[in-house]
Amino acid sequence: MGFAEQLVTVGAVMAGAAGSYFTTRLTERDRFERELRVRWDAHRLDSYVAYVAAVKHVYRCAQQVFTPQWDDGDPAARDPLLVEMRSAEGDRSHAFEQVMLLGDTATVQAAHELNNRLWQLERPARGAEEITQDMWQERANEWLVALNNFHEHARQNLGIAGESARRDVVPQARADSEQ
Repeated sequence: MGFAEQLVTVGAVMAGAAGSYFTTRLTERDRFERELRVRWDAHRLDSYVAYVAAVKHVYRCAQQVFTPQWDDGDPAARDPLLVEMRSAEGDRSHAFEQVMLLGDTATVQAAHELNNRLWQLERPARGAEEITQDMWQERANEWLVALNNFHEHARQNLGIAGESARRDVVPQARADSEQ
């Protein structure tokens, strides 16, 4: 075998090795990026679930505090609910920070809107604003629209295909339905 043939053979081996190296490198990089995306999606999902749970907890507390005003409920029962609502608001604030860190712009904006709608319900529950039961129901329905909007943006950010199940209206307080 002549020198030229040996040179061609060495060149072919080097080209094969380089091709194998680059193919492996690209495959590994894609695999790493995919694993990283899945890991962040899991963190995003956890933060979105924690945020929605906290928002709903504040809403339920506000509803329980506000509703007895229309049923001549015991004012003493209101104090523990206000304490629970303040604690739930702290949990909501903490969960919102995670959404701020991990969410995309549209999801964060939807969370801001959901916070604003929630605070419109929290103010009358704390006694900082007086509203009628009809105004409460209207605000609760606006809160629900904001919650649906957040769900939609969170699903899009997580890459979940299809439409989410939407709630249409907030049911009247249980005390109203039992009368």
